[in-house]
Amino acid sequence: MYKDFSYFYDILSDEINYDLYSRNIFNILLANNIKLDNCLELAAGTGKLSQILSKKFKHMDLVDKSKDMLSVLSGKKFENDVKLFNYDMVDFKNPGSYDCIVILLDSINYVLENEKIEKLFNNCYKNLKENGVLIFDLNSPYKMEKVFGDKTYVMENKNIFYTWENYKENNLVEIYLNFFIEKDGLYQRFEEYQTERIYKPEEMLDLALNAGFNHVSYTDEDNPGNLNDKSLRLLYYATKEK
Repeated sequence: MYKDFSYFYDILSDEINYDLYSRNIFNILLANNIKLDNCLELAAGTGKLSQILSKKFKHMDLVDKSKDMLSVLSGKKFENDVKLFNYDMVDFKNPGSYDCIVILLDSINYVLENEKIEKLFNNCYKNLKENGVLIFDLNSPYKMEKVFGDKTYVMENKNIFYTWENYKENNLVEIYLNFFIEKDGLYQRFEEYQTERIYKPEEMLDLALNAGFNHVSYTDEDNPGNLNDKSLRLLYYATKEK
């Protein structure tokens, strides 16, 4: 996953409101009196969100299991200190090191087994300092079932034409992407296959609480404070209190 996709991911993610998502994060940190010293971003991808966050954090550790994503990320400039790790986010351990851990852009939907979610949350809890905060998001059940579902989309972005085919079975959505990249009048084809799991909001609450977090809540990520049955992304935060 992401081998060829990583090199044109930034073009395809143009519509993502990174400024809004970063404001959401900093609003949560401000409300919980979190220091902006050390932040861990898991599944950091090509680092578009990381670049914004790093403007305020003194240091960030950026983790992704895709070497290709990290290759793109490593070519970007950051205002403050960052360190890159090629690692599966589920297994990453650095106990008691972070004021904040961030996992955004539905990265958790790609974790398909409860056991791995439990391991991820347990490691996040241990990796946080006391009073630290874990912030993560999910594609909502509504988005997964009604927007993805069994639907097919045809899209065009700059010099990229692609088809997006979704197939839903039980609590999984299989995603097949076919890309055609135009260069000098010729098109090169790439394929990408992904699977995302549908998680009910209460499942995530229970999994985070079982990992030891004291307070867990969520809202609409695109319209904070306006959670409804048709919210597309759910933004969670979980606190590690003394």
